Amino acid sequence: MARYFLFGFALIVALAASQFPTYREAYLQRLGGALDEVQRQVTALDARAQAASLERYAYVRRLTGNPDPVVRREGEALIDLLSRRERLGDAIAALRAAPLHYEAVQTLWHLEPDIAAAAFEELTPAIPLSLSGIFHGFIGFFTGLLLPLGIRRLFPRRVVEA
Repeated sequence: MARYFLFGFALIVALAASQFPTYREAYLQRLGGALDEVQRQVTALDARAQAASLERYAYVRRLTGNPDPVVRREGEALIDLLSRRERLGDAIAALRAAPLHYEAVQTLWHLEPDIAAAAFEELTPAIPLSLSGIFHGFIGFFTGLLLPLGIRRLFPRRVVEA
């Protein structure tokens, strides 16, 4: 009976892991959309800076150095916007360059929680016919086999004497 449970558990983990490439693609698309929106906002920032005859960072420094707390907070929000653009661009580049065996690690390393949750909500399971789907399915299957066995070794059965 335990063997059937172990095999069934491994199969479920394999099926879940095989969906990773579909999720990763949806996540990448959402990251790209977020980067497009941030880039649109940076373009608008550049236009405002140019209208004030300033370079982008001089414009932001002027806002953050302003004694008015409202203006200073606006400058800080622009710093956050610029750092988000860098973070999203770096994440997309790293995810696209990741080799097959490192895709999951790179995705977790560059995870944007709000974008990841939105991508997961819209995820539609797919049959894994890609090399990546099959690879992650095999990894999931063996993880599903080894995880219960590892837990069993951590907590061995104790023989109770009567």
